Amino acid sequence: MAQTKIHPVAIIGGGPVGLTTSISLSLRNIPHVLFERYPSTSIHPKALGLNQRSLELFRSLGIEEEIKRIGAPPESFCRTAWYTSLGPEGREIFKRDAWGGGIYAEEYTEASPCDYTILPQIRLEPILHKRAKELNPEGIVNGATVVGIEENNDTVRLRVRYGRNKKTGDDDGGQEEIVHARYVVAADGGRMAAEALGIKMEGERDIIDMVSAHMRAPISRYHPDPNVFISWFIDPSLGGSIGTGYLYHAGPYPMNPDTEEWMFACALNPNDPQKFEAEDMLKRIHRTLKIPNLEIELKSVSHWFVNSIVAKRFRSEGGRVFLEGDTAHRIPPWGALGLNTGLQDVQNLVWKLAMAVKAGESEEGRYDALLDTYEEERRPIALRVAHSSLTNLRNHGLGMDRALGILPDAAPEENVKSLAAFLDKEDPGGDRLRDAVEKAQEILDTEFHAPGAEIGWFYPNLDVDGEGAKSYHGGQVMETGDMVVTEYFPSAIPGHHLPHTWLKRGEKQVSTRDLVDSDRCVLITMLEEPWTKLRSDLVKVEVVNRTTDSVDRDWTRLCGIAPSGAILVRPDGIVIWRCNDAEKASEIASSGTFDGFVRHLLKLPFSERHGPSNP
Repeated sequence: MAQTKIHPVAIIGGGPVGLTTSISLSLRNIPHVLFERYPSTSIHPKALGLNQRSLELFRSLGIEEEIKRIGAPPESFCRTAWYTSLGPEGREIFKRDAWGGGIYAEEYTEASPCDYTILPQIRLEPILHKRAKELNPEGIVNGATVVGIEENNDTVRLRVRYGRNKKTGDDDGGQEEIVHARYVVAADGGRMAAEALGIKMEGERDIIDMVSAHMRAPISRYHPDPNVFISWFIDPSLGGSIGTGYLYHAGPYPMNPDTEEWMFACALNPNDPQKFEAEDMLKRIHRTLKIPNLEIELKSVSHWFVNSIVAKRFRSEGGRVFLEGDTAHRIPPWGALGLNTGLQDVQNLVWKLAMAVKAGESEEGRYDALLDTYEEERRPIALRVAHSSLTNLRNHGLGMDRALGILPDAAPEENVKSLAAFLDKEDPGGDRLRDAVEKAQEILDTEFHAPGAEIGWFYPNLDVDGEGAKSYHGGQVMETGDMVVTEYFPSAIPGHHLPHTWLKRGEKQVSTRDLVDSDRCVLITMLEEPWTKLRSDLVKVEVVNRTTDSVDRDWTRLCGIAPSGAILVRPDGIVIWRCNDAEKASEIASSGTFDGFVRHLLKLPFSERHGPSNP
């Protein structure tokens, strides 16, 4: 009787999160299989903004340059603006810098070796799919839907159905197969896995009924500012900004009127049909943009609800299934944190999963504590992001509409009159409104200038000595306990990201973040002895020499260490320990206890040779 094949890891879902998981596993030599129900990559632009942490992940996977090459030119997304329309009578209401552009450029440049990037999902997925397929030719399976999942003591049993409708992805009744895996990563967007495992979602559902359209149209010919990425429209008769709609470009880049594509989205208003057909969508676009005789090729229309929900568990009860991306959390797009949060899930989970897989089946149970840290660390981040993104949504409509005097319970003619007063510089009644719109930008900073939310998040559970409490985590947390969203404070307090600075090594310029190792912890120091004696299979030592590496003098200050100190960084770039005492390092080296101490920090199993210790 043939022995059942058991895959070390199976991935459900071949969107950006699933494909990035596959690439990350392949680069760690972890055999796996990925099942995606659609025959190819996404046909709807969906997510677009990739923040600096996501680009750092792609940099570590060797695909950053390709993403930047295909992505939008930086100058094309440095602003956002509000308009009455783009037609001949259209007026600009307000314009501001955003996403690391304009006045924020230097701040973002200092924070990371990578730039904020705009790349629609329809253009990102082919890059990820190609790379995943190159690394795992037989393991990326499209047109395969996981229709059942059953967790046993020693494996997960997947029921996979092959044969899907090429257009809709719906079941066409194809052949079925049972697939077994030691671990499963569910990145199927919440379609099946979480529900089948009895994992509930909590939060607010169906907050706003939205419709979006992907179209080809020469809008750049009429747009007053090519550097504006998202254009928000306000027509009081359509209920304010989100009800009127918003527009953003979707490539291909560089933009060309003959080929350029755009996304338009709006909330459904009470007088709208419950489901927009193509004709309804075109009417709404023309009514909002007011560009005469604009030729539009409608490529797709999508109906969707804004949700702010998070799974109650990120690891299944049996411990073999992990939820990532939209399967674990569905986040309002205001602030562009949804996909980015999913990619951060990948960065947190894969190295832990790889360690458990490489340890072998006989050692599986001993890695439970390490694998449990995935939910312990990622779920609080998802809850915070879901809440803050929902707040951004509410602040956006309320902030701008109310500042302009457009109120939901006012008569339409009063709202029209108020907007006219704002636009009329000669109308003294508009001064108050113009001041209010300026002040509203402070609230909207949490959506358009939010490096603290994008890259300043951290894992407080790793700060075992409570270092962060003394300094409010280097300034990243307010006295109330809330995150500072509009600023990023680099810090090497355990749980925070390794701070970035540039190093010159020979002819090559590298970032301190390029020193992170995918399989081991890295001990970074500027003093060779005694730190190099702590090198082991689990710890790589990187000596950063101020003379030959041209390290920024402020880097040790950012890290909170003396020039003789060191910081220890996990494979996902998170600091887990720092030490200023070189003499203490000598004691640790001579005692031979450092490897056991690192295992203790990572919650790895101990052996007699690697007993726990307490440097």
